[in-house]
Amino acid sequence: MADSCTDVNQIAAAFENVITTYDVSRIDLDVEDNSLTNTAGIDRRNKAIAVAVNPNSATMAAGSPASARITTAVTAGSAQSVNLSVRGAPAGATATVTPGSVTAGASATLDISTTAAVAPGSYPLTVTGSAASGTHAATFTLTVTGATPPPGGLVNGGLESGSLAPWTCQSGGAAATTPVHSGSYALRATPTGSRTGECSQTVTLKPNTSYALTGWVQGNYAYLGVSGGANASTWASSTGWTKLTAPFSTGASGTVTVYLHGWYGQGSVYGDDFAIT
Repeated sequence: MADSCTDVNQIAAAFENVITTYDVSRIDLDVEDNSLTNTAGIDRRNKAIAVAVNPNSATMAAGSPASARITTAVTAGSAQSVNLSVRGAPAGATATVTPGSVTAGASATLDISTTAAVAPGSYPLTVTGSAASGTHAATFTLTVTGATPPPGGLVNGGLESGSLAPWTCQSGGAAATTPVHSGSYALRATPTGSRTGECSQTVTLKPNTSYALTGWVQGNYAYLGVSGGANASTWASSTGWTKLTAPFSTGASGTVTVYLHGWYGQGSVYGDDFAIT
């Protein structure tokens, strides 16, 4: 094959197909006749480092982990040291290869961790193997769906993902680093003269069931409540953290919108450690 095919990547891809199909770590190639003296073909064969990822894809909810096995193979000559790396992880996700260097024929592990902040979608991650004879890459496709809501329905209730998602806010809203009630982040809602600065997220709970929304708030006229499939609201004005509770009952759909907002022109308000019980 290396005699007639001049593309090293295509040769490596063919080797990788064998590795993935038969889950092997070494390929013994039967080289005969003119192939023994075809120096160009021998060089291409030596450069065709075989790197494969198995499985080569995963579908997961945001906030969940995934892993895969990275296999390398000796395609010709002696086993070389192969440096492994991965790139292409989306914002809110981390991808690592352990160990980062192996001898060709050995395997490594691709570990992926995600937070609730990862936007749903498909992301191609590129796993690269580099050795003295050349470099080759394999692709792992990561598909992220929406975060799986916890039993209480709320996602990112403590803002500890470091981003708003799945909260949405009017202009000025953010995951703030100060002040915080616990952890490293809190929700900031910023009113203006014409807006309350509302931040909200929609959750689905059990229909026709009684719940209590709780949260810690700080600032002038900080409102905490639910709307949509239920209506409840409470508020406080305080320079320190105050815990608020808003009891409510869901309707037939079980869907409600949880919100935090301030009051017109009264400055930013903060919320943290939201929960539904």
